[in-house]
Amino acid sequence: MAADVVRKELAKCRLAKDDMIKLGRLMARAQEGTLLRKDSKNLGDGLHELRLDCGERIYRLFYSPAGNDLVLLALKFVNKKAKQGIATDPGDIESARKRLAEWQSRQSGDDHGGDALK
Repeated sequence: MAADVVRKELAKCRLAKDDMIKLGRLMARAQEGTLLRKDSKNLGDGLHELRLDCGERIYRLFYSPAGNDLVLLALKFVNKKAKQGIATDPGDIESARKRLAEWQSRQSGDDHGGDALK
């Protein structure tokens, strides 16, 4: 069920096939703990950002470790030519932090990953 939620969110982004493959590999490296330095940024308080450069678009995935799983909190893409540029929008980080807090409050006593990346 959690994987279905992730698939639906990814479908909304309308990624090109090559971008979807790259994103899948990045998510697998995150799950396996084999991320490269350029792949990820620790945003503090259990929140992390995965970064994927796909030409004109940059994808940002906000996640949090949850036991042996990762909880996907948000997926955002940024056009490199946009006014924002390639910097992460502070509003996106705040939204991910709120989602993490909501997810944590629902997990009281629950030991599975919820909306884990799978």
